[in-house]
Amino acid sequence: MFINRRNVPSRRSFLKGLGVGSALLPLLQYEEAFGACAAVPGPKRMFIMAWSLGMLGGGETWATTGANWALPTQMASLAPYRQDLLLLDGLDYDFLKDMPGSGERTGFAAFPGMLTGAFYQTLSSSTSSDLGGGISIDQYVGLGLQATGYPGLVSLNVGVQAVSTGHLSWKGPGQVVLPNLSPLSVYNILFGSAPSSPPPDKVLAMRKSVLDYVAGDLNRFVTRVGGTDDRARVASHLQNIRDIEQALAQQMSQTPPSTTCTTPVPLLPSRPPFEQVAQIQIDLAVTALAADATRVVVLQLGDQYDFNVILASLGYTAGGPIPADANTGDVNSIYGLSKANGPDKVKIDTWFMDQVSYVLGSLKAVSDGAGTMLDNTAFVAMNSMRTGAGKETVGVPAIMAGSCGGYFKTGRSLSLTNTPNNGVLVALGNAMGIPTVTFGETRYGGELTVLKG
Repeated sequence: MFINRRNVPSRRSFLKGLGVGSALLPLLQYEEAFGACAAVPGPKRMFIMAWSLGMLGGGETWATTGANWALPTQMASLAPYRQDLLLLDGLDYDFLKDMPGSGERTGFAAFPGMLTGAFYQTLSSSTSSDLGGGISIDQYVGLGLQATGYPGLVSLNVGVQAVSTGHLSWKGPGQVVLPNLSPLSVYNILFGSAPSSPPPDKVLAMRKSVLDYVAGDLNRFVTRVGGTDDRARVASHLQNIRDIEQALAQQMSQTPPSTTCTTPVPLLPSRPPFEQVAQIQIDLAVTALAADATRVVVLQLGDQYDFNVILASLGYTAGGPIPADANTGDVNSIYGLSKANGPDKVKIDTWFMDQVSYVLGSLKAVSDGAGTMLDNTAFVAMNSMRTGAGKETVGVPAIMAGSCGGYFKTGRSLSLTNTPNNGVLVALGNAMGIPTVTFGETRYGGELTVLKG
């Protein structure tokens, strides 16, 4: 059975009429919930992933350009998505260079303006005190979607070990949007709240009961209205949620040692492994997009400094303070190794590219209309500088992927010159269906139209 979208009741009223519980509401898109034709495109989405200390270092090169462009070694994990990629080499953070006043103007200081393209409300000698001077593209697009009737979250802003107060997302000048650093909290927001400190013997039972309730609702729903495709999508949703829940259970089982006879309460460790939390946050973000709980995601990996972020999966352990300046963190941190600018920086960059690949693979694995969720998504991986050692705010590379429903022409690698990042932000707004002429400082012009082909 196919239902014309013009005659479709609201999702909430439709599901309520079927007698299913509220736990089902955020878990299926219109096309999935109503068994719509596969030719109907899914909604457009935007996924921004940002980190600091550059995408290059240790003598690395970026992808070549031209018809037969090639990926360098550290980007090898992106090869399966070659036709989905739109690589950019040469964005400039002119908003930082041109803004009036005195203050730090290195790549660290670019972090608060990457998504606004606007002069700061406050520019200081310390990036942690900088305040963005305008709305960021995630909030702009999310609010624009809500204005057109979309009922989901404005955005899902998540992060991993963002310790510094250097921020990325802004509702407006000086109005920060803090990333949620707790996967458990994000899970609760998306799939149902839970007590913050339940008795230890009820933790697993509580999580199991929440998931089983959702599973029961979904299964009852597809039995009544769903076809084969609906059942497959429901099964995929449930498996994704179960995988996330198992990862959270593993984290919650990591309890601090106790010298008393009382049973410790399972809690998320204050500094869990960076890589583990990153993967869970990615899984949660992709699941939220697939469920249409939000259409905008910002994932912040670390902060603008990463003084004490150590990638244990690469074999690094705490090595003590940096000899030249003990105040700048651990010698084996992302910051310390980036500053040294040797082979270790290449390993770090490779790890970040692998995370980009993981996101793209996760998006591409979700069927969405006639294609995949990646086809309907504008994915952008951004950095606040070109290399960690140089801290350059010009010639900064970025990775785009997904055509956002055919808006962008992918399968290309572009070399740019004298190109403010504002043009990319304008393009994102327009790709998402929110008409945008300029974004941030108007002096930097309009859309970077080369992204469209």
